[in-house]
Amino acid sequence: MKIITTVVLILISLTSFSQNIESITQKVSNKICECIKDDIKSYEEIKPEINRCYDKEFNQIFSLVNSTEQKSLVEKGALEKIKNGIIPTLNENCEKIRSLIQTEAEKSTKPTTKNPCPTNFEGKDLKKIKKLDGEIIAFNALVTKVYSAHKDKPYYQVKLEGGSSLWIASLVNSGYEKEGKILRLLGYVSEVGNDKIAKKYNNLDYHILAFCVIDMESKQMAMLPGSELQIKEWMNGTIPKGEK
Repeated sequence: MKIITTVVLILISLTSFSQNIESITQKVSNKICECIKDDIKSYEEIKPEINRCYDKEFNQIFSLVNSTEQKSLVEKGALEKIKNGIIPTLNENCEKIRSLIQTEAEKSTKPTTKNPCPTNFEGKDLKKIKKLDGEIIAFNALVTKVYSAHKDKPYYQVKLEGGSSLWIASLVNSGYEKEGKILRLLGYVSEVGNDKIAKKYNNLDYHILAFCVIDMESKQMAMLPGSELQIKEWMNGTIPKGEK
C-alpha cells in the first residue's frame, strides 16, 4: 500500500509539473503577444518583433506566475521547456500572428529555392547535443522503435547516419512513425527533464521535440498546427531559429 501511495504521489507531481509548465508558457506567450505591434503586415516583421518582445517579457517571468507555478519554474529543465513552447503557442494562439499565418497560407506554398527543407544535424553532431539545447535542428533518420506517449503521440527511437541513436518526442502524430521508415525531422533539442515516458526508454539526457515530419518515400509532410510560418521558412531553404 505504501508503494502504491508513493507511485500515485509521483504521478500527481509529474502531472502538476506539466500543467504548470503549460500554464506558464501560455502566460509568457500572452504577454509577448500583447507586446507585439498591432500593425505588422508581413512575415519578415514577425521574427524581429517576437525577439524584441521575448527579450522584454521573458525576463519578467517570475512576476507572472503564482506560488505553485513558481515551484515548478525552478525545477531542472523547466525554463527550457517553456522557451521551446513559446513559438508554437504564439503561432497557434496569438491573433496578430494567426492572421498573418492565414495571409501567408493563401499565397503559394511552393518552395522558392532548389534546396527546400535542408538538414543541419547528423550522427557525428550527437556529441555536442547539450550545446544545442533549445535550438531547432533538421535531420534524416531511420525509425527503429516506436512507443505510444502523451495523447497517443509517438515516442520513438531513430538511427542517424553513422549508426548513432536518438529519441524523438513527437508533437504531431503523422502516421509515418513506423519501424523501418526513413524520415526527415524538424524539431527542438530539449532536455528530458521530468518526462516519465522519456525516462522509461531514453538513456540520454536529451531528445527532440519534433513538430514537422516528412516521409522520405512519399515526400508527404505532417506538421504541428500553428507552426506554418516556421515550416514555410524551412521549405524556402532556411532552418528556423530556436529561442535560447
